Formats: sequence, C-alpha cells, structure tokens
Amino acid sequence: MIWLGMAVVAGFFNAFWTALSKKLLQHQSPREFTLVFRALTALFLLLPAFFQWTWPNSLKWWGLTFAAGLFEGLRIWMLARGVQKDYYTTYAFYNLTPFFTVLAAPLVLGEAQTGSLVFGGCLIALGAFVFHRLGKWSWTGLWGAVFSTAGVIFNKLALADAPPLYFAFWSFGIGALVLIPLEAMGGAKLRVKVMKKEWKKMLPVAFLSFVASVLFYIALAQIGRASCRE
Repeated sequence: MIWLGMAVVAGFFNAFWTALSKKLLQHQSPREFTLVFRALTALFLLLPAFFQWTWPNSLKWWGLTFAAGLFEGLRIWMLARGVQKDYYTTYAFYNLTPFFTVLAAPLVLGEAQTGSLVFGGCLIALGAFVFHRLGKWSWTGLWGAVFSTAGVIFNKLALADAPPLYFAFWSFGIGALVLIPLEAMGGAKLRVKVMKKEWKKMLPVAFLSFVASVLFYIALAQIGRASCRE
C-alpha cells in the first residue's frame, strides 16, 4: 500500500503547483504556459530518466506514449484555461477524474473494480458537484477530467513495457510539443518573447510538478505490477 501514500503526496504537490499557476497565467496564454511548463518538467525528469533508460522500444510502446503525451498536454492546457477564468469551479469538475477512471478502467483495461473503489469514485463525483455550487459550469474542468482519464489509461498501458521515469520524460516532452500545432487550428500565436521572459518564474511550479510526477508514476507502475501478479 506504499503506492497509496505516494499518490496522496503527489496530489498535494499537484494542488500546490496549480495554485501557484494562477498568477503566472496573468502574463501568459494557457498554451504558452503549458508548453514551457511541461518542457521544464521534462528537463527535470531527464536525469532520473537517464538512470532508467531503455532502448530500443517497440512501435506499440511509442504509440501508447504518444497518446499519453497528447492527452497530458491537452489536460494541462484545459486546466490552465480554466484556472485563468475560474480556479475553484475548474478544479471541482476536474476532480471527476477518479470517477471517470473507475468507469473506464473495466471497459478498456479489463480490470474489475471493488465496491469500495466505485463508492469512493461516486463520493468524489458528488463532492465535485456540491463544490460546483460555489461557481459556474466548467467545460474546461470537465474536458480536463476526460483527457486526464484517457491519459491515465494510456499511462498504465505504456508503463507495462518501460520504467516509470523514463516513460514520464518522453510523455511530458510530447505533451509540450503537441501544443505547438494548435496554432494551425486557430489558436493564438505563441509569443516567444513572453515565454523567454517568463520561463524562470516557471521553475518552481515545474519543480513541484516534477516531484509530484516522480511519486505518481512510480505509484502507478507499482499498481500495474500488482495487477499483473493477480
């Protein structure tokens, strides 16, 4: 059950960096924030990933990792957009992630869920909607939860064939890069001068995310190994 403690502490660090991000989003667009934020987190992960380096990897693994990185980038982008407008409502809806994961895991991963886990997911969903009464409806929070659920599923599949921190490095790097093509889909232009000016201020939030990610991905890998034994 060590993984449970690691996941709880990871949640604390994730909440911490998210709270700090609201101020940074006063000067950057959500896409600029996400690109720099995830790129810096990937750089922090490079050294620990080096000690877990595995090469070469199968095409299937790269496909799963790309999908995980894609949803990771979209998740952070949605969160940043929501936090910029309404922090509390966005997080109320984003907290539906565990509920969606409990529903999706049996369908996609074929993993049976215990009654207590389903009940816990329902409680979290109920709490999110009670908390929602403090604000407005948040599409960004809801889509963030959907993208997060998809990301968690692809994470678990990819972690079956690679060490956790090695995978996280590639996933986060991809998560940063997928934000660039959004310009061609009608997104606002990336302001390189602004990103160069603000990147040092992003270091604390990126480091907090790095700590959270180390804990989370190691915990997720432990869950995967436990389910394989079962």
